Amino acid sequence: MSYSEDELKLKKILKEIINSTPGLKNVIIIDDTGITIMSESKFNFPLDNDISVEKIGAIGGAVFTAGQEQGHILGYGDINLQITEYDKGFLFSLKIGKGVLCIATDTNIQIGYIRALMKKWAPIIAKILNNYVQSEPGEINKELKDLFSSDTIGMF
Repeated sequence: MSYSEDELKLKKILKEIINSTPGLKNVIIIDDTGITIMSESKFNFPLDNDISVEKIGAIGGAVFTAGQEQGHILGYGDINLQITEYDKGFLFSLKIGKGVLCIATDTNIQIGYIRALMKKWAPIIAKILNNYVQSEPGEINKELKDLFSSDTIGMF
């Protein structure tokens, strides 16, 4: 299978996710460092609005990594699904192999449906990603883990 075939499969999956229910705004696949691999949006943002999929992905990756480390410090283990609720929407993040699937939504969505949707597509996306994303954690990921490690917590 060529890279372009896998890329087309991922694009098709993202389109299916974004069009599956009202209220979805962005679907983003990022690597473990927060770099956007691929995305699909329902809306185009004006250039002056200062909203970009890359920013959502980078911040989503950092928040996911911090949450992952927090779970380890508390002895809870790995994150299954991270849901961040804001005044005007949700950000769902799910670990998918060597990456993270992020979905940004309005507040008027069915949380259970989004969870089921992500769990449905996660193994398929992970299988494709694992062929292309490097397995070594990035420097940013290492620095975040160091920042939130239990050894440095006592310093604050």
